[in-house]
Parts: sequence; structure tokens; C-alpha cells
Amino acid sequence: MKKILKYTVVLAVVAAIVALVAFKLTANKKEVEGKVYHPNVNLTATIQADTIAEGPFTEATQFLGSFTPNREVAIASETSGKVITVGVQEGSYVSTGSLVAKLDDGVLQAQLHSATANYDNATSTLKRYEQAPNGVTQLQMDNARTQILTTQAQIEQLKKQIGQYTITAPFGGIVTTRNFDLGAVVSPGSPLATLTDISQLKLEVSVPEKYVPLFKYGMAMQVSTDVYPSVAFVGTVDMVASKADASHNYTIKVLVGNNTKNPLKAGMYGNVTLGNLASAKAISIPRSALIGSAQKPEVYVVENGAVKIRDIETGGGNATSVQVIKGLQAGEVIATGGLVNLTDGTKVTIK
Repeated sequence: MKKILKYTVVLAVVAAIVALVAFKLTANKKEVEGKVYHPNVNLTATIQADTIAEGPFTEATQFLGSFTPNREVAIASETSGKVITVGVQEGSYVSTGSLVAKLDDGVLQAQLHSATANYDNATSTLKRYEQAPNGVTQLQMDNARTQILTTQAQIEQLKKQIGQYTITAPFGGIVTTRNFDLGAVVSPGSPLATLTDISQLKLEVSVPEKYVPLFKYGMAMQVSTDVYPSVAFVGTVDMVASKADASHNYTIKVLVGNNTKNPLKAGMYGNVTLGNLASAKAISIPRSALIGSAQKPEVYVVENGAVKIRDIETGGGNATSVQVIKGLQAGEVIATGGLVNLTDGTKVTIK
């Protein structure tokens, strides 16, 4: 009897706990539902709308890319030696032929002086032989001439080696990195500095294959950048890739002149515009009618006094309109304004 009573009490407690939890969950659900926005399907929204028509469409397509230097090179030493003169600072501009670094060439200079003395001596010896009336053999004459040629070759070789100890800039540009200091010992091939030429820059863009035939070498292009939104730069197509990447896009390089008033830098983003591509017959809609995302564009189609969401496929576009390749037909009506209060099935009146 006591066990039955005990079990009864336990069951009653469990039932009370379950009931309390259920009550709490129900209360929370009502509270959450009360905070969730539920559109009123009976509410009529006022919109602006357009009737779709098929007609001429001018496409202006932009391609985004980034600027790269016109030329960039890592300046390296051709020989080993100790740096005795530093000619550049990081971030400074240098002109063609400017000194980058001077290595210690004292030993080679001494050898050059010795070779020059030997050459002078050999020249004097040959001159005496030629002026001597007799007593000089042909062998002595030949040896004197050979000595002159040998010392000439030594002098030329030493001058070439000494020239390698003076490292200069191959073209004008900005020293973007410097990897050496005074007293450093460098070895052949070790990069001393990076020289970047941004007097001109190349805007590199990836272009889908259907647009590639429209780019021609040497054609002028309009280039813009968000850094200077009101400035229009003029570029020239410098390269059209002959091989596509894995996405079937082709690299186009547009050469753009730099200036001091609106200076461009390597790594900035830029846009190149391919405009005035006219289609004789196309369906286009205002950009204001688009909802959804770039990967899944949608529009509101007006049917029987209400709007329905419809998926579409878009093509090219311009500043105000976008071409619709699939999903809409001429004669249909789409919402172009007042979209903020719309959901699928909302009743509408057209303003």
C-alpha cells in the first residue's frame, strides 16, 4: 500500500513538471510569434509598374580588375663584394642609370693598373724593335705583338669586371624594397632592391569568352576607379590573352598612363567599360525592379491585382537597365517601385 502511494506521488510530481514545461513552451511560442512580422495579405500596396516591351537595347558592360606595374625588376649583383656606397633609399624615385650600390673593387683596380703598365711596356718594346736598323729577329717582333694583344685582352676583361662592381638602375622608377646596407657582403644573384615603374600601369581584367572578340590590340578604352570616381582615364589595350583560364575567362591588359594630379598605384582596383553594344531586339527591365541576389535575380510580376515572385536570368546591362534572357515575356507587367512593402501574393494598385 505504501509503495502504491509512493508511486502515485512520483507520477503526480512528474505530471506537474511536464505540465509546467508545456505551459512555459506554449507561452514562449506565443511571445515569439507575437514578435514575428506577418504580412497582411489583405493589405493593398501602391506600386509603380512597367509593361515589358521588346526593343533595342544598348549594353555597357564593366569589367573589374586591378592595376599592376608597367615594369618591375629585382636588381641583383653580378659578382660578390662588400658594399662601400649605398645609392638609393626605400621609397625614393631613381632615374635610368642612377647608382644603386657600389662594391669594393680595389683589388681589380690594382690589377688594371698593372695590366695597363704591361701594355705600355709592350707597346714601347714593339716600337723599339720596329725602329732598330738590325739585330731584331722576326720571332722577337711576333712576341712583342702577342704581348700587346694579351695585355689588351686583360685590360678589357678587368674593365668589364670592375663595371660589375657598380650597380645601376636599368630604368626609372620607385625603389619599393631595399635588401642591403652599407658594409654588407653580397653574392652573385642576391636581390639588392626591387625597382617598380608606375609611370604607366596595366589594368588586368578577366573577360568571359563571348566578349573577347570585342577587344582589339591598340583600341582605346575608358577606365575608372573608385579612388577617383569623377575622373575618367583613357587606356589602350596592350594584350589579349590567347589562352583561357579554368573558368573560360581571358586576361585583358589595358595600359593606362599615370599622372601626378590623380596618381594611381599598383594594387588599386579599376573598371574598364565596354560600351555601345547595341542589340536590335531584346527584353530589358529597369534595375530598380530587381530583387534577390546577383546569383539569383528575381522580380515581382503583377497578375490579377497581386504580385508574384519570379526567377529570371539576366544578361548584360547599362547604368539604368539590365537585359533579361529568360523568365519574362513581352506584355507582362512588373513592379518597379514601392517594393519595400511587397511579399509574394501581396495585392497591389498601380500608381
